[in-house]
Amino acid sequence: MHPIQSKPEIISALQDSERRAQAWFSAIPGEGYFTRHGEVWSASDNVDHMIKAVKPIVKALKLPGIALQAVFGKADKPSRTYEEVCKTYRDEIAKGAKASGRFLPNEDVPEENREAFKEQQLQQLSKAVADLVSACENWDEAALDQFQIPHPIMGNLTIREMLFFTIYHNLRHASQEGD
Repeated sequence: MHPIQSKPEIISALQDSERRAQAWFSAIPGEGYFTRHGEVWSASDNVDHMIKAVKPIVKALKLPGIALQAVFGKADKPSRTYEEVCKTYRDEIAKGAKASGRFLPNEDVPEENREAFKEQQLQQLSKAVADLVSACENWDEAALDQFQIPHPIMGNLTIREMLFFTIYHNLRHASQEGD
């Protein structure tokens, strides 16, 4: 992946990561989409987790920066690069960090209409990322580095860093990048 830095590049990469995730998950046939292998999440679990990871970021980005600053403080360090954010996340995962709480997937498997459920779930992912892109478009370039929000594993990230994380996270869960 070429270096991502500017807001237009971030938006393009978010859209691309969603398209690639959609292609990856759409290609998983029938029962395979819902099949778990021991403790390893199914494709359905991964998509549910991705949706749950994106929605709070959308909610945060819809708030004015001053509200984020009041709750989470102002960023006190420059934004790291995409590659640095990815490495930090991989390092935390290697140390044993895992999704928890509200970010865990709902592991219920539908008894009927599984293809319809799969399609609905993929549409929810598409909508969540589209909502994130829309919210991101309302932020100016400088503000992406001035405000921060918490990540459950990596601590406070600037808005730019959180968007970098989301790009990587989408690709990681769709087995498109990383490990």
